[in-house]
Amino acid sequence: MHLHHLTLQRQTEYLRAQIIGAQIADSYTQLKNEWIIELNGAGEGEGCLQLGCDAQYSYILFSERSQRGKNSTNVMDELLGLSIADIRLLPGERIIEIAFEQSENILLLQFFTAHSNFFLLDKDRRILNSFKGQRKNLGNLYLLPQEQKIDTERLAPGELTAILRNFPQERLKKALQKFQFMTRPVIQEACFRARLSEESLINALSDRQIRAFAETLLEFIRECRSGTPRIYFRDGLPEKFAIAELHHLEGYEKKEPGDLNAALRFFCFQALKYRGVSRKKAQLSEALERKLRSLQHALSKLQDRPAPDPEKREYYQKIGQLLISQPQLLKSGRETVELIDYYHPDLPAIQVNVKPELSAQENARFYFEKAKQAEAKAQEAGRRKAELEKQIEELSQLKRDLEGEGSLKKLDHIEDTLKSRHLLSYRGEEVEQFRLPYKKYEYKGYEIRVGRSARDNDALTFKHAGKEDIWLHVQGYSGSHVIICNPQRLEQLPKEVLEYAARLAVSFSAAKHASYVPVVYTRVRYVRKPRKSPVGTVIPEQVKTIFADPLK
Repeated sequence: MHLHHLTLQRQTEYLRAQIIGAQIADSYTQLKNEWIIELNGAGEGEGCLQLGCDAQYSYILFSERSQRGKNSTNVMDELLGLSIADIRLLPGERIIEIAFEQSENILLLQFFTAHSNFFLLDKDRRILNSFKGQRKNLGNLYLLPQEQKIDTERLAPGELTAILRNFPQERLKKALQKFQFMTRPVIQEACFRARLSEESLINALSDRQIRAFAETLLEFIRECRSGTPRIYFRDGLPEKFAIAELHHLEGYEKKEPGDLNAALRFFCFQALKYRGVSRKKAQLSEALERKLRSLQHALSKLQDRPAPDPEKREYYQKIGQLLISQPQLLKSGRETVELIDYYHPDLPAIQVNVKPELSAQENARFYFEKAKQAEAKAQEAGRRKAELEKQIEELSQLKRDLEGEGSLKKLDHIEDTLKSRHLLSYRGEEVEQFRLPYKKYEYKGYEIRVGRSARDNDALTFKHAGKEDIWLHVQGYSGSHVIICNPQRLEQLPKEVLEYAARLAVSFSAAKHASYVPVVYTRVRYVRKPRKSPVGTVIPEQVKTIFADPLK
């Protein structure tokens, strides 16, 4: 009911005592959908009209003056210096008019929810200016709504009964909409008090029921003329504003902030704030749900794959050892060799494929590498599964935290967490402030960072890495810089961590489809950038080389 005709009527009477005779000293906007008109000689001296035209929570308030912000913009400078002669609410409308002493122009404030707007009209009611849609409205004739509704307050209960009887096939709630003031909350409350259903057909009600309902309705409207403003809350959030007791909301938490002006301020500003909370919660929840579905799908696919065969590594390792121990059995130009399996008690002969152009040692190295790859693949599958399960648990906990959260500050913290994980994109001005120039991976307790682009490679290596961190890059190919974080400044990192980082370097390079790729590595302190060199170009020194395959 914050925009109900009766609410605006009471607020207009309050404003009359505050602003008539006051002179407009300034006029500006510094928040979306809000207009501030500063007044001299208002109330006890200085004050301002605070006008809001949000589609859901429009308002007209009298406030103390505050400091005008640097980001503010002038609004309707032609009002400056004018003194307010009168303020009135148009009969049966949610339109307020403000007249001036020195001008025939009228300031018209239209509170039509989604169509709320403020207009400056000339004496012929032609639009000279408007707060929203100036270009579209300029020069148009302002026309009042043509819909005529029955004046409820001028009717006696018997007259109301007679009029309702003219609509025998209509439901009560629809028939009542032909009368002034019959908004949804008013109809709900009157029906609740009269113990009637809004869906009742008029011809199903007796004259006694309709008359009792009419008396109840008119009594409630009288209460609205002088009742204490109330705000009703659900789950801690402001849900309903009323200017009289709403019996149908008896179970709700409620608050009485004081006079009508204070109550409207509290309700509209809190509702706007928590509407932002609701929207943000929905946005964050959608992002979390989307990522959780993706992770659960990836985990399901991983679990559906055949488990890596642990015997493969042992088999390839055995073949490599047998080739080294029996090099004389390799025949020139032959692609197979028959070896004695010394690891089996029966010493059977086994057929093994070999590359005829390679020596026994080189063929053995090939099988050792396959054994290594088989082991790495098994470890990678286990690591990936554990990583997915960890991410699912972390995001599920974040979702549980989100569902019970109502604080905008804590929601902002959750939002920043999602952005840092790249589950939410950054708004334009946030990109440079929050965006990380690398992707993060964890392996064996070590954080590994992979540059996103050539420019990001520079930022990663020279702004987001410590001097003792390990820098890696594929040799002879373009690709991402990779950093292994080394906060403890260890002289030597675990070999498997170095190998995993090297595989990441291959995976994020032009060599991602090759195998056995050389990757150079050194400490960040030994990486320098030549003057005027292209982005991403560096010269590493004191490098070592490791060979790696891309991650599958």
